[in-house]
Amino acid sequence: MENKEITIADLGLLKNIIDLASTRGAFRAAEMSEIGAVYDKLTNFLEAVVAQAKAQEEIRASNTQGE
Repeated sequence: MENKEITIADLGLLKNIIDLASTRGAFRAAEMSEIGAVYDKLTNFLEAVVAQAKAQEEIRASNTQGE
């Protein structure tokens, strides 16, 4: 059965693919603003997820220290 989930790691890989494709000239100039907008949204989303995970980890660490 196929895996039908998209993980955070998959999104990070997609971000890297967009970056690589743009450095290799895979996109036309007229497409760059849309691609850049999606790239920025993806970057912001991934940064927010990482920050949220870090905050949760810090909360867990402080809760275990108090026990």
